[in-house]
Amino acid sequence: MDIFDVLTAISKRKLEFMHAGMDGSEALTKAEFDVSKDYNIQLLDIKKLVGL
Repeated sequence: MDIFDVLTAISKRKLEFMHAGMDGSEALTKAEFDVSKDYNIQLLDIKKLVGL
């Protein structure tokens, strides 16, 4: 697993949530949370990767 795997997972999950009807901001937040749990990475570190 590298940074690009994590970012790709977040992007894919965000798109899935957006297709399910969420707005972009809400979808990104939920995707970050889910990926942090799946990859066992702290949410703060995920937010740093995404650039917030």
